[in-house]
Amino acid sequence: MASTTTGRRAAGVAITLGLGALVSGCTSLRHKSTDELWSESDRHFDEGRYADARPYYDELLRRQEEDAKARLMRGVAHERTGATGDALVDYQRVGEQGDARGLLYRADLNLRMGDLAGAEADLTRLRDMGLGGREVVMHLTLVGVLRQKQGQHLLAAQSFERATRDGASFTDHVTARCVRDAHYNAAQSYYRLGEFARAYEHMLAYAGRAGQEGAVSGDDAYLLGLLAYLSGDFDAAEAHLARATPALVAEGAQVLDDPSFGASARREAVQ
Repeated sequence: MASTTTGRRAAGVAITLGLGALVSGCTSLRHKSTDELWSESDRHFDEGRYADARPYYDELLRRQEEDAKARLMRGVAHERTGATGDALVDYQRVGEQGDARGLLYRADLNLRMGDLAGAEADLTRLRDMGLGGREVVMHLTLVGVLRQKQGQHLLAAQSFERATRDGASFTDHVTARCVRDAHYNAAQSYYRLGEFARAYEHMLAYAGRAGQEGAVSGDDAYLLGLLAYLSGDFDAAEAHLARATPALVAEGAQVLDDPSFGASARREAVQ
């Protein structure tokens, strides 16, 4: 949003692993039961030791090559240790097995890597997979991010709108976060379209959800203040800007060429 804003999150879903385990370690895993492999891999993964978790997924896949869950988790572990190429391969295979999560994770990773053509291909394939429930919300959010990166802000806003509407009733953490970020990105797109009141509504919805996870940041408060100001609600703008990052408020007043923008907040910062 203009030169006074900072780059931000784009919706989110994806997850990565690395290399691990000596040959002797891999061999010892063959003596463990499948339940033990899952229990120990879950423990490593939950503790953030993704490289340690990978040999367990390797062994699970050695036993059952079509185990989509093990392949998806290995892809996540690959991604989180920077082995993005291996992650894309695993996600692709999961998608080919008919599990939409593989292509959702792959599209998200491609978007973050800047491969828009790859993301477009993944998202197109997902349309033919009969998505339902939270998968629809994630798909719409990712399509919105793609259109946003392509500069197609009207199409992006439409996708984000649908994502926020279709995802409003879900309470699980992943979908709730996806909806939260869809609101944020919708605000960005509406801002680009000059629809400031609509942008402000989405930013308020984002802040409401973000506030449930922790305090809204000073940068977020600045965006709320800027959008309220551009919408003509100057009292609300001042209230938001009082909690905003002071440097951004000062910069905003210069860019807008309006000394009244966040005046009280800037006076307090000087004092």
